[in-house]
Amino acid sequence: MNKLINNVSFYIDEGLQEDILLNVKSKAANSIILAGPKGSGKLPFLLKLSKYLLCKFENNEEKSDDPISLNNIKKNKSYYLFDNNTHPDFFYLTKNIEKDNKNIPIDKVREFKTFFYKTFSISKVKIALINSIEDLSINSSNLILKTLEELPENSYVFIVCNDPINISETIKSRCALFYVNRMIQESFIEVINKLYPQISEQEKFFIINNSMGLQGLASELINENVYQLYELILNDLITSNGFLNLNEDILQVINSKDQENLLNFLNIIINDLLKKSLFFLNEKKYLELTLEKEKELIQVIIQKKNYAELLNLYSEFNKNMSIANSINLNKSDILIDCFKDLCGI
Repeated sequence: MNKLINNVSFYIDEGLQEDILLNVKSKAANSIILAGPKGSGKLPFLLKLSKYLLCKFENNEEKSDDPISLNNIKKNKSYYLFDNNTHPDFFYLTKNIEKDNKNIPIDKVREFKTFFYKTFSISKVKIALINSIEDLSINSSNLILKTLEELPENSYVFIVCNDPINISETIKSRCALFYVNRMIQESFIEVINKLYPQISEQEKFFIINNSMGLQGLASELINENVYQLYELILNDLITSNGFLNLNEDILQVINSKDQENLLNFLNIIINDLLKKSLFFLNEKKYLELTLEKEKELIQVIIQKKNYAELLNLYSEFNKNMSIANSINLNKSDILIDCFKDLCGI
C-alpha cells in the first residue's frame, strides 16, 4: 500500500473549510469532491479530515452533531493506526507509484467497493479517499459510481480532483463539490515566510514567482533544491563567452533519465526568464521578483539578442518543449540549445 502523505501543513481558505465541515456534520452529502490545481492542499486537508472523523467516532459516546474542529484530534487508537497507514476503517485508493501505473488498478477499485460492506472494526464510521479521480479508467469510474449510489450509512467517500472538467456528470451528481483556489500573492508570501523562515530572500522570490500560489509546488521546489541548481545555471550562463560553460554536475543532472520532474521545473523557469528578458527589452525595467543573478544574465542576453530574435526564441522553445511532451523526446537537448541561444553561442 502506498504511504500516506500525512500530517502535512496546508493552507485552505477558512470559509471553504467551514463549508466542507458543515456538509460533513449535517450529512448533506457523504461523498465529497475537493477540486483545484495540484499542490493546493486538497489531499492533506482530506487526510486530516479523515483522521479526525475516525478518531472522533472511535467510541459510541460521540454524537454526529457535536462541533467539528480539525485542530482537536483525539489521540486514541485510531490516531496511531491512521499514522501507520493500518486503520481498518480507512481505505486509500491511489495508483501505485512504485509500479509506475498510469491508472489506479481496477482490482484496487473492486477492493474499494467491498470495503464498505465489511463490518466496522474500530471506528463507527468508514472512510475512503480517492487520489485522484483523474487516475480512474472508465470501468473504474463506473464501479465508483455504483458504490456512491449504494453507500452505506455512516460511510464517507472523499475524492481529490485536479480539474472539475474530468468529473463525469453522473459522479458529480452524487457528490458535494468544493473548489480550492490558488492563494493570492499576499497570502502566499505569508505562508512561505511561516513555513520556510530559513531560506534566503532570493530563494523566497524564486519560490513565490515559480510556484503559482500553490503550497505543494513550493514544497517540491524547495525539497528538490531547484533554486540552488538554477543559481548554478545562472552563474555558468553569465560567464559563458563563445562556448557554453555549464559544469559537469549540472549537465549530469539535466541529462539524467530520472530527472523528468526537474526538467519540467526548468521548462517553467526558463519560460519565466525569457518573459523577464522580453519585458526588460520593451519596458527598460525589470519585472517584480526578478532575481539579482537573473538581472545580470538579462544584461548579457540583451547584448546578443534584439526583441524580435528573443521573441522567436521564446516561441521556438515552447514549440519544441510541447512536441517533446507529446512524443516523449529528450527535453535536455532542447534546454541546452536554449541556453546556447540565450548566450549567443
